[in-house]
Amino acid sequence: SSCIIRCDEDESHTASMYCTVCATHLCGECSQLTHSTRTLAKHRRVPLADKPHEKTLCPQHQVHAIEFVCLEEACQSGPLMCCVCKEYGKHQGHKHAVLETEANQIRASILDMAHCIRTFTEEVSEYSRKLVGIVQQIEGGEQIVEDGVGMAHTEHVPGTAESARSCVRAYFADLHETLCRQEEMALSVVDAHVRERLIWLRQQQEDMTILLSQVSTACLHCEKTLQQDDCRVVLAKQEINCLLETLQKQQHQFTELADHIQLDAGIPVTFTKDNRVHIGPKMEIRVVTLGLDGAGKTTILFKLKQDEFMQPIPTIGFNVETVEYKNLKFTIWDVGGKHKLRPLWKHYYLNTQAVVFVIDSCHRDRLMEAHSELAKLLTEKELRDALLLIFANKQDVPGAVSVEEMTELLSLHKLCCGRSWHIQGCDARSGMGLHEGLDWLSRQLVAAGVLDVA
Repeated sequence: SSCIIRCDEDESHTASMYCTVCATHLCGECSQLTHSTRTLAKHRRVPLADKPHEKTLCPQHQVHAIEFVCLEEACQSGPLMCCVCKEYGKHQGHKHAVLETEANQIRASILDMAHCIRTFTEEVSEYSRKLVGIVQQIEGGEQIVEDGVGMAHTEHVPGTAESARSCVRAYFADLHETLCRQEEMALSVVDAHVRERLIWLRQQQEDMTILLSQVSTACLHCEKTLQQDDCRVVLAKQEINCLLETLQKQQHQFTELADHIQLDAGIPVTFTKDNRVHIGPKMEIRVVTLGLDGAGKTTILFKLKQDEFMQPIPTIGFNVETVEYKNLKFTIWDVGGKHKLRPLWKHYYLNTQAVVFVIDSCHRDRLMEAHSELAKLLTEKELRDALLLIFANKQDVPGAVSVEEMTELLSLHKLCCGRSWHIQGCDARSGMGLHEGLDWLSRQLVAAGVLDVA
């Protein structure tokens, strides 16, 4: 320090050390002289920098230095004490420690804390550095790069934000391209339909023109005959009969044609979910109905078809019916479910857009059998894109397995993962739930909003 301390033995000397026993400041020379005897040589001398602090005197007993620290909880606000406080004062009988030891312990804990703070500071700084890095990676920017020859130049490095935007743009560009292709295909379907329709209508126009001219020729012939004399009229009888016969035949043909054909300029367009277009009042769907024997497949089919209940008899082979619903026309194949018939199911898979799998909710003991048949079905390549509608039939019977429990028991979420599926509770006898099932199918097949056409 700038403050010079004088030697206690000789004022003209500058002190360089301190004797902790005699409490004197000494220079090197005086230290040698004064402490050369055998007793004094044992005194501990330390460099001035290491000189212990002056002892603080006790405020109560001013001739005594503070040497102890009271460890009692109640005395924590004023723990310092001299020997008098300790032995006779307010700290009498209290647990205590030597001042220096306690101070050293506190110093040690402060050092520990300082070390912890340093480590913590480093961790926070490291985290802050990482944050800066992450922000840079997101934002991207210019970076200095060396080329092969050691020449430095700046280069734009795209950030993750830029990459994410590019990814979105690429995805939508791709989607846009696909949509444009689908739009062109759909328009070509409409154009082809319009072309065929107009060709047919123009053909009809020509046919009508020819028919009209034939009819007017016949009328003229009749008028001429009327003006002839009686002999000629009689002679023309056969010819007139032939003409009338031909006219009647043409009239009959025309009436049949006019009754059969609806002259309508409308071109009903339906869009499927995969953006294909269907033209015509009804969109046709091929559905195959499968399930164990006795589950109620045929009963469901006839309930949908004729709204009548029929006594169940095992289906040997298959039934096929067309069911019209809203703007859809379902061709439903109902295939027998007896054990020996099941290997034949795969012959009905081709071009199937939907599978209706019927389960008897009353037969708990056959649920696992139904599960294994359904699992086999779902591995079939031809049914990869088919919709799956599960009818939990006979829900009206007391004790039937509920839709929720069946979903759980057959672990349908896992089994049908990755495809469009729906489980619908129903009762084939009353028809409860059947139309809700068809509604789900039509919603899946036809793009939203088109069903309003129906």
